Amino acid sequence: MANNLTTHRFQTDAGSGEEYYLVTHEVSLQHGGIRLDRFLKSRYRKRSREVLKRAIDEGSISIRRTGGPHLRVGRLKPSTVLLSGDQVLVKSERKPEPRVNFDYRVIFEDETLFVIEKPANLPVHPAGRYFFNTLLVHLKTEGMKNPLKMEREYFLVHRIDKETSGILVLSKDREVCTGLTQQFASRTTEKRYLAVVRGLPPAEFEVGEAMRRSRNSKISLKMEIAPESEGGQSAYTRFRRLEVAGDFALVECFPKTGRQHQIRVHLEHAGHPIVGDKLYGITEAEALRFFERSHLSAEAQARMLLPRHALHATTLAFVHPRTGQRMEFHAPLPPDLRGFLDAQSRGDFKPDLSAWGPVQEEAIYTASDFESDSEEDHELPTDSE
Repeated sequence: MANNLTTHRFQTDAGSGEEYYLVTHEVSLQHGGIRLDRFLKSRYRKRSREVLKRAIDEGSISIRRTGGPHLRVGRLKPSTVLLSGDQVLVKSERKPEPRVNFDYRVIFEDETLFVIEKPANLPVHPAGRYFFNTLLVHLKTEGMKNPLKMEREYFLVHRIDKETSGILVLSKDREVCTGLTQQFASRTTEKRYLAVVRGLPPAEFEVGEAMRRSRNSKISLKMEIAPESEGGQSAYTRFRRLEVAGDFALVECFPKTGRQHQIRVHLEHAGHPIVGDKLYGITEAEALRFFERSHLSAEAQARMLLPRHALHATTLAFVHPRTGQRMEFHAPLPPDLRGFLDAQSRGDFKPDLSAWGPVQEEAIYTASDFESDSEEDHELPTDSE
């Protein structure tokens, strides 16, 4: 089923002066004969029928018809019947988005694979307040130089959080993507992370406690340790200390399962939370402050030490679905984390509050920053961050 979706370049409304963009949905052969309101509901599942009806009545929806025996569409109503080949144009307001870092590095690319080193502060897919300022949209528009084509030229094989840096694999082919996601699901991939943690952990240690969605936190996406008898899912991570820098350490993380926030929760459970983590290793009140962006002071930022959690996906290995060749990719510890460790070793570290950006100008954290899932990619394996 080919349902083409193209977002055109930004335009400015002549009357209001507000910036908007047009999203064009092409009606496939399968959807010929469907009512306009039902077609829109299939595309905007979170919008109520009343909201969609109002958009039609206010002129935010239009139809471009180039074929068929009746080219004249007439006045649009929710009951307007669509024809195969119609283009449904949705006028959408472009809302301000938090700034992100698009300085990613391409590690490998062939006809089917696209492997990058993702920087911190770059959401992978649209969610919450992020749409245009996401990796997928940036790739599909070639850096906003071309109209946005949402026909899924890039398929996410797995996810890593906005604040996590490191190896990320995308596919240009749906079949190849399916093969790779199966490798993640069956745990035949090899993943290795680096994390900067508080305290002095043992030279080697492991955490095998099961996890579940928190039942006590006001932040619904937070995870917690819980036995399998009480709804926890099995989880196992092995750790190895690589370096000590003052009151902090660099540890290597080998997750054997892929539960949401697994590495972060297991390190907190071990008594060595990740530096800069705004969800684990701090009090509920502090986490809510970041989550709700209320009373976020310079002191609260300084206590985090870093503007992002110090977690980096450093190694990923898998078998190429087309060639059968084993592929292994590496991304060294990024400069911000290396610099933090070096400064702690010298004893001259000072938090750089300028790295956070203006507190009042934009959200420091949003609900989507805590989430590793999305409605669009609900079947993707969640990396064990």
